[in-house]
Amino acid sequence: MLHVARKKEFCKVLGPGTRSVIWFHGCLRQCPGCIAGTMNELAEYETFIPQQLADWVKNNIGIEGITLSGGEPFQQPRDELAAFLMLVKQNVTDLSVLCYTGYRYEELNKQESAIPVLQHIDVLIDGEYRENEDFGQRWRGSDNQQFHFLTKRYKNQENEWNHTLERQIEIELDMNGKLLISGVPSKDFINKLTMELQRRDVNVDFS
Repeated sequence: MLHVARKKEFCKVLGPGTRSVIWFHGCLRQCPGCIAGTMNELAEYETFIPQQLADWVKNNIGIEGITLSGGEPFQQPRDELAAFLMLVKQNVTDLSVLCYTGYRYEELNKQESAIPVLQHIDVLIDGEYRENEDFGQRWRGSDNQQFHFLTKRYKNQENEWNHTLERQIEIELDMNGKLLISGVPSKDFINKLTMELQRRDVNVDFS
């Protein structure tokens, strides 16, 4: 079973175009300053078999692709993660796949269980989050993280992606009064917003 902490049908701040985003639950790294730290600590998640999650993606009409985040996608059962991505590609063949991971690509590429997953990913964003290297890079949390273009899908945009310092976020309030933030906010924004919301007794989830 795949453990999903959160999913969002339409998002424009975690990759090119409009994307469906899946945040998988759980990460053993616990990087200092990680924006998803609270989400990973809570035991709140849904379980899906690959077909269920693929059907959810298929119903999100008009998206350019999907983005996998977390948590740590590669700490999910890798055979099920690969099956999910294979089903997505079969259902809607032109969807792109971006995936965040704390592992290094070179490390994953040596692991037999990771190869079937990597085969379905267009762009891998790898590396642990380092708070002292957070300089505002678009779609990356810190400068050590790299884009690996595993297919030709976005290869011609490599230079732009690597040199753009621009961050956008999306903020929404769910039915339970919980504030949800999607994207990669700046450190200053997180600190200021968290302090203000705590003062107002508002629960916030960064993802």
